[in-house]
Amino acid sequence: MERRGRTEHETRDKNMEERERKCDSERERLPEVEEAREVQVLFQEDGIPSTSTYLRYLGTLPHLYQLTVCFRLHLLQARQEILIISYAHENYDNELYLGLSYEKQEVSVVCCQHRWSLDVGVTLRLRRWSSFCLAVDLHTRKTHVVQDGLLQGGHEGTLVAGGGEVRVAGGGTLFVGQEQDSPGGGFNEFQSLRGSVGDLRVYGEVLPLEQMKALTACQAPNALEEPLIDFSNVTGDFEVSDATLLEAPPPCDLRGEAFHVVFPEPRLFREAQQLCHVLGGAMAVPRNASENAALFQLAAATAAGCGDGTGDTLWLGVQGSPEQQAWLDVASATPVNYTNYDQRRGMTIEQPEVCVAFKGTRAVVGASRGSWVPRRCDLERCAACHFHALPIVRVRGLCAKSEFDKEYFLLAGGGEVAFSGVYYSLLAKLPPAANDSGVGDFGAWRLTRYDKPQVTATLARTSPTHYPLGLNTWTFANDVCGRGEARLRVTSCGMGEFSCDDGSCVGLTRRCDMEVNCPDGSDEAGCSVLRLPAGYNKMAPPPRPRPGSPVPVALHVTMLSVRAFDLTGFKFVCELEVRLSWHDARVTLRHLHRQETLNAVHLREEHAPWMPQMEFFGDAYTTSDVEERRSLLLARRASDPLPDDEENLWEDEVFAGSDNPLVLLNKLTVTTSCQFDLITFPFDTQTCRLGVVLLGMTKEYIALVPEDSGVTYLGKRKLLEYYLQSEKMVPYDEGKYSGQAVELTFRNLSTFYITSTYVPTFIIVVIGYLVFFFPLDDFNERIMVALTALLVEAAFFTQMSASIPQTAYLKLVDVWFVFCIISLFLVVVTVAFINWVRKCAPSILLRAKGSARRTQKEAVGARRVALAAWLNLLCRLVCPILTTLFLVFYLTMAALIEIPKLDITLVQ
Repeated sequence: MERRGRTEHETRDKNMEERERKCDSERERLPEVEEAREVQVLFQEDGIPSTSTYLRYLGTLPHLYQLTVCFRLHLLQARQEILIISYAHENYDNELYLGLSYEKQEVSVVCCQHRWSLDVGVTLRLRRWSSFCLAVDLHTRKTHVVQDGLLQGGHEGTLVAGGGEVRVAGGGTLFVGQEQDSPGGGFNEFQSLRGSVGDLRVYGEVLPLEQMKALTACQAPNALEEPLIDFSNVTGDFEVSDATLLEAPPPCDLRGEAFHVVFPEPRLFREAQQLCHVLGGAMAVPRNASENAALFQLAAATAAGCGDGTGDTLWLGVQGSPEQQAWLDVASATPVNYTNYDQRRGMTIEQPEVCVAFKGTRAVVGASRGSWVPRRCDLERCAACHFHALPIVRVRGLCAKSEFDKEYFLLAGGGEVAFSGVYYSLLAKLPPAANDSGVGDFGAWRLTRYDKPQVTATLARTSPTHYPLGLNTWTFANDVCGRGEARLRVTSCGMGEFSCDDGSCVGLTRRCDMEVNCPDGSDEAGCSVLRLPAGYNKMAPPPRPRPGSPVPVALHVTMLSVRAFDLTGFKFVCELEVRLSWHDARVTLRHLHRQETLNAVHLREEHAPWMPQMEFFGDAYTTSDVEERRSLLLARRASDPLPDDEENLWEDEVFAGSDNPLVLLNKLTVTTSCQFDLITFPFDTQTCRLGVVLLGMTKEYIALVPEDSGVTYLGKRKLLEYYLQSEKMVPYDEGKYSGQAVELTFRNLSTFYITSTYVPTFIIVVIGYLVFFFPLDDFNERIMVALTALLVEAAFFTQMSASIPQTAYLKLVDVWFVFCIISLFLVVVTVAFINWVRKCAPSILLRAKGSARRTQKEAVGARRVALAAWLNLLCRLVCPILTTLFLVFYLTMAALIEIPKLDITLVQ
């Protein structure tokens, strides 16, 4: 295991005789400590990291193949490595190492010339006692760690390959509270212990698990073997160096009970409520007589200056509700169950702003001590706050190399309130007389280090009740960051919370949600989503994801509607929402929400990122007319945020641009051309393309790729004349530029043409056919009906031709009209021919012969009539057959033309 090296300290140069003399003097100085009495050993009582405070065991250890170490620990501050035991042998400094890590929340064991190690997660808290037992069997490498009566799990350590047996070699030197980088010395103050250790025991065997649980749970275990090392005779067994021995057994503090803190500055009720809230607590509300008496004892020590001579000195977290006629706990808004009103004066609530004060001074008579009295909320009293656990505040805005701690816990006692750094710092109040920084009339808050008092940061107090919470401007001196003035944020907000400028907390999801949640509105300040690095070039595309591969820009087109489908103009008009998304690894994004619309990027010319440039094309790469309705740049949350960086003043969630894309939304009205193929009109299916091409960068650098299916249609599919049958996205590169095209397939709603064109024109044809059923001698009616049908058919054709596109080729509807017109024309010709045959056919064609009863002329006339009747009958039979054959041919031709088009569309 690597340990931080530093210059050898003076302790390493002391010889054994000096240590023995120091041990003898320590025994003479503390003759009253008896061997059989339990003691606590307090290391680094003054808080200064030091290499001179330790216990050195005067004996030695035998060879160990099993061992159990139990101890009780009360940490006042953490160190980078919290050393419990360091045992070194000859040239091996870590023959046995037992230490804790507050940052990692784990216990570490190393032994046997670095050949075996183990790390186990535990719970480390400051300013409360905790008990540990750790048992190691080096034969099986099985380990048990028990904390406060609970097994933290059975573990098997890591064994490094090497020859020889695994054991703790005997005959070495053992220290408590310092880590040896060389046998007997090489101490480092950052690898030490600040706190109290009690009931230390080292056994040469593995204790049963139940005994370890009993030892760590403050219970009497069964009969134990005699330990190799314990604290029964500290001054006799150890060399005590700059450590304080306390003749008291370590208390049992397994629950970590809640406590109160009195802040000795008079303030309004709402200010007291705010102070408790920003520190992560609530205003004190005693729940029974014993808690009320304990609060009085605490308040009496700080009563001076907390009241106005009436005897009540503290605000309680109780306020009256005139509507409910009840006294409510302001934290939970529920009626309090316990009260201790002075002479029952709290039973009626007559004013809307009535709060409860606490008589916390011994100046009042005994019966009134600790009693409650109603007071106006605009009076000033001291604040009493209730905390379920040790309040921890964090300092944001310090540079990474700053010598100050980033976390602090509340210190209260003797009427003073301060904040101790978790590791090495102290944040304390300076009175005006001692304020040598020359700022403020109310004193200042001074941040410094125990071991480096010249390194300071000072905050001038703006009022007697000013605490260094929230956002403030500090003055630095001698810090490695080298800053004069800088803003720091002191907050008690935890994970998933945002710190308002006044110190209060709101959920991090409510940051920049377009709704003010902080009392000062600071949660909606500084809501810029996009952050560009220095030297960002918006003309250059984002870095390629891989060498040689283009940057992908995902395209998705949402078609809102097709506004017009103009056959005569060979174009269509559509409403689109085009979404382009891409990753830019150069940028960072902040406070992204799951709801994409809340992540709008407000563009300014000098802060705009690179964005792809689009151009729209129709069929055959014809230019489209584009009218932009709206353009919006968003950021999409696609990953978890980066680890929190406490150098930032705000707890903003920061996201990498390489994992979270920028999204450009454009709402457009596009008019584009389409090369209609009308051969099968009105039974046609049209395929139109709307191409999107990226300009400015060739496809070697930027590639347009579809996102998911690439296109979604939301509008009505049934248009006036056509039905949108399908939509899809296909590649549509334009030369050296990358593109995609939306391919739309429209099917003609031919029912209109069937009912308005085909059926009427067919009826007219049928009417023309029906003249063959008129009497043969009624030529005028027959010819007039046929001619009228022909004229009406021609009028239909003219009208239809004016409403559909004019093409050089015949369309199916044209073929139909040609058939109908020709059919009626033939009917007219046939009727005229039949009438000619009936009246004027030459006799040579008739081959008629006379008889005795009739003349030759009569025979010719009869033959003419018969031939005309036969021809009329023939027309009656032939016309339906020819019409049927045409219909079969017509439908077959439509299918043969249309089916290949559908096949090509499906293949594409």
